[in-house]
Amino acid sequence: MAVEERYNFSKEVIHLIKLIEVITLAIEAERASKEQYHQYAGEATDPEVRLMFEQLARDEERHEKQLLEKLRALKLLYLED
Repeated sequence: MAVEERYNFSKEVIHLIKLIEVITLAIEAERASKEQYHQYAGEATDPEVRLMFEQLARDEERHEKQLLEKLRALKLLYLED
């Protein structure tokens, strides 16, 4: 039985929990992608390819920061007293 069923949470609370879970998973995915791109950049011998991987890593870092901001905002709006 899911936690929300056990405690009879409202649909709004269930959606908030799911949204936080999805954003948290997305942050983890962005971090993993960023690290992978950094690794590929370090292995690349072609300068243009290296630059492309470095740009992709920066893009992932930007996405991660955006998602962290959204997560903080959700927590401030709904979970802080």
